[in-house]
Amino acid sequence: MSEGEQSILSPWEIDVYIEHLKITDLEDVGTKGWFEYHQRLMLLNQQNVFEISSFREESVKEAFVTFKKIPILIYEAIQIMIWKQKVYPLLIQLYGEPANTFLLFSVFYHEEMAVSLIENVLYHSDSVETMDDSIIDLIDYAVSYITMLLYSETSEPNDKLSSSCLEELEEKKRQIEFDIGIRCISILRYLAEFADNLPLCALSRMLTTNDVPYLLAQLIEMKPWRRRNKEGETMIYNGKWEKIEMSDFDKVCKIEGQVWFGLRELLLNPKCAPYYDITEVRMGQLSKLQKYIQEHVLDQIAPLIDLRRWLSYLNMSSQTPNSQRPINVEVIPEISSSIKEKYNKRWNRLAEHQAKTLFSKDIEHIKSMAQILSEAYDFDKLEIVDSKKCFRCKEVAKNRCSRCKEAWYCGRECQVKDWTNHKTICKNIVKSQEYCDSSD
Repeated sequence: MSEGEQSILSPWEIDVYIEHLKITDLEDVGTKGWFEYHQRLMLLNQQNVFEISSFREESVKEAFVTFKKIPILIYEAIQIMIWKQKVYPLLIQLYGEPANTFLLFSVFYHEEMAVSLIENVLYHSDSVETMDDSIIDLIDYAVSYITMLLYSETSEPNDKLSSSCLEELEEKKRQIEFDIGIRCISILRYLAEFADNLPLCALSRMLTTNDVPYLLAQLIEMKPWRRRNKEGETMIYNGKWEKIEMSDFDKVCKIEGQVWFGLRELLLNPKCAPYYDITEVRMGQLSKLQKYIQEHVLDQIAPLIDLRRWLSYLNMSSQTPNSQRPINVEVIPEISSSIKEKYNKRWNRLAEHQAKTLFSKDIEHIKSMAQILSEAYDFDKLEIVDSKKCFRCKEVAKNRCSRCKEAWYCGRECQVKDWTNHKTICKNIVKSQEYCDSSD
């Protein structure tokens, strides 16, 4: 297959997988059929990421819109969140240390795959129009994870081997939940951007019920995507934790940019105003934003000039509650309540049932489940999906050093400029490779 023809899934596989996508039953989590479903979701996510990173036609997005399957992704994400709250603690309480992390990790990862697909698909406005009432559930879901980002205790990522399977599992769970929280920021930003296309009940849910602008303002203040490591170095989250170079210290990262754009859309869009009274508490929180809209931020996000002007006006004017609130029939989120109602007083029985597969010590059973996912973990396919960054400018890179095969560049210009820094490392890598070859 030539480089131009590389793909994870063929067009017909994408259509078949998505057309026949159905919600899973919570009782089936961990079964052979569920793992096959999980594998298809992983492949769809990999294909979606590949299409976006290589600037191709987004076939996965188009299929989700055409077949109106985005609500299923929302259902899957919420279902696993509830599973983690209700079933997972019972499994640990009843059966203690799991024999392995693979099976339980796959359940955690299932939620992240669903959210990743939702995030990428929602980049396009036509996706919003196919979501029906599940958009209310998605808003509540995203708000719950962002709240977790703000108020949960965070710890430095642990790359060391954990002393037990349970500790390793809990660490992976924390990492996945943090990543989901970051993705939920993008999801709320896209919903804010497409406010004109949202049903009024969704606007009311975002602005009146959940007070998303207040939540986003807190994110700007607390910046959970930044932290210091044990060496005192400032780290930033971009899919993984990376050290911030001094030259990039004032650079607005992608996540922070999403928050700013979300705030601007929700606060300045005339359609949103009737649903958002500027109370004294809200004014106090929003006023804090002014000190963060500095010149270096405006240089990078010019549209924030309008937001700064609006905030200045807010401080000088006396806001009164909007007495002309639009009439709106509130839609109650149904996915979470329907799942909890279905399994009410059955959580223990569900945990006992799933322990037979998820806590299995049968090596052959574990191997058979791993075999189902082997195609999704194919290293050749993962290489296609994994976009490299230029060693000099950090943009997407498609060329690599012909000698050591380790350094990646966006083009000839960056490669030439970086040669002074790279040449010594390049020689050492080549020598090491030659030594290993001769040893073999």
